[in-house]
Amino acid sequence: MNIVVIGAGAVGGYFGGKLANAGIPVTFLVREKRYSQLKERGLRIESIHGNFTVQPQLVLSAEEVENPDLVILSVKNYHLEEVNKEISTFIDRGAKVLPLLNGVRHLDKLISTFGTEHILGGICYIESTLNEHGDIIQTSPLQDIVFGPLDTMDEAFLKEVETLFLQSGVKVKLSFEIITEMWSKYIFLATLSGITAATRSSIGVAQMDPVTSSFLEDYVNELVTVAKANEKKVPEDLLDRVMTRIKNVNLSMTSSMHRDLEKGLPIELESIQGAILEMAEKHNIKTPCTRAIYALLHPFIKGDQGR
Repeated sequence: MNIVVIGAGAVGGYFGGKLANAGIPVTFLVREKRYSQLKERGLRIESIHGNFTVQPQLVLSAEEVENPDLVILSVKNYHLEEVNKEISTFIDRGAKVLPLLNGVRHLDKLISTFGTEHILGGICYIESTLNEHGDIIQTSPLQDIVFGPLDTMDEAFLKEVETLFLQSGVKVKLSFEIITEMWSKYIFLATLSGITAATRSSIGVAQMDPVTSSFLEDYVNELVTVAKANEKKVPEDLLDRVMTRIKNVNLSMTSSMHRDLEKGLPIELESIQGAILEMAEKHNIKTPCTRAIYALLHPFIKGDQGR
């Protein structure tokens, strides 16, 4: 199987790097700056699961890849439209697309453009970032992927994808209820990103402070209410699932939104908290916690460029 990774950042670079390190054919479609960086240093990963460096196969154009089978899409939500042309090229050449983006709104965009037969549902759990050299730093036991079909899809293909991730050392789950999985992750992510970015600290700070901890519980309740109003496949016990996961994560855990905020980079506020506000408005649901988080973070939505 020939795998293409669009984006070689903290997520795509990590999972693509794990696959490449296991000897699986992986090509990274990157921009010129990242191309030069990776050509010079290689793709370096420092992880609690083991450090390694691979010399990645790199391209600057989708046209350079002749026989793609699987495309792992790992750009930020605000860059999604910029890679539509490349995605289209890969699909025309027979590839299926596995997006590992935050939230759920990107799935509607991909489906409306390319159809469910070409797109997989997918989520990942990982705590990783890029250092000043462009190396990937992965800092927690989480290196999990959940994926599954949105429509009828060759099960042999799905099993092969699962097998390749397992061979790379990644914890993977093939789910035939991927929409449910995605919503569960979305609410967890909206909670984690909102709280850690707003407090500029790890989740443990919120958990240990009684006032912030109470706000966190109200916030999760609010997010679950919006989720259930917008998606029939949301599980009834979603609130308990999210609260259990939040309470059991490492106290030092943070989010990509918090890390991007610290670096002065744009943050995915619109696709995560902003999307919640839009969905809540459609159903006339009051969302004071989400609005507070959104308002506190909105001045930094474009990073340093927006200040």
